[in-house]
Amino acid sequence: MRHLKRLLLLVASVLLLASLCVLADDDSVVLNSGEIIKGKITAETDAEVSIEISNERHTVFSTRTIARSDIKEVHKLTPEQRQEGAAYEALGRYQLNPNQEFKSAEYAEGIAAFDKFLATWPNSEQATNIAARQTEWRFEKFEVDNGRVKFADKWMPPDAKTPLVERQLLHDTEQGLQALVPIVKAAHARVDAAQKEHNFLHSTAGYKGKVLPHPEYEHVMARYAANDAEIPKANSNLAAAIKKFDELFAQYQKLGGTVDYREQINAK
Repeated sequence: MRHLKRLLLLVASVLLLASLCVLADDDSVVLNSGEIIKGKITAETDAEVSIEISNERHTVFSTRTIARSDIKEVHKLTPEQRQEGAAYEALGRYQLNPNQEFKSAEYAEGIAAFDKFLATWPNSEQATNIAARQTEWRFEKFEVDNGRVKFADKWMPPDAKTPLVERQLLHDTEQGLQALVPIVKAAHARVDAAQKEHNFLHSTAGYKGKVLPHPEYEHVMARYAANDAEIPKANSNLAAAIKKFDELFAQYQKLGGTVDYREQINAK
């Protein structure tokens, strides 16, 4: 149960971080065509501007060099603006979880981080947003300090949360099983197809005992090799899918699940 609660916390935190992961300290180059290129300007000459760009998650980067004749405007942040943007982005780690309260000390850490940002950049365009987040953190700290817990964005006594968590875990586990059923069935089908190909290749209906022209022989040998490689891969894939299904199904039963999803796998 404790492990699954941590899993819910991790998923919610990742989703919240992803929704707010917007780089606040981008330079920009406006082209004559109207296109706006955002990133970090790395070099400028009288003839061209180089700007480092990336994907939305900032995991893949490239440098684009643009001729000055194609540029309408260049907006480059000051060092102070860039520092403020980096500080704002760093606050992205402080995100509340609708299904899990934090420890009082963790709330205190977040509140202190918001305090520091507001004290350093009181006129920031993000000040209102940060102040609102800080208020939310202060409220949640108050609730925790008074012995209450959180689930589905609601605060309650600890004993009221347990059945809600168990119900949510049962629902999530059942959804996982429903997603695994077609995966296991597809893995079974892959093994069956590989075995069917093996049986054909090694039968008289296939190529057993036959004398073939060389080009056809080479083609058949390639089929033999591909099938020899596919059979262990298909069986390994099936074993992994079944293992994952069995583990999740056992957990589902412990949580009180009543549908036998094994029947769906065995159904033709």
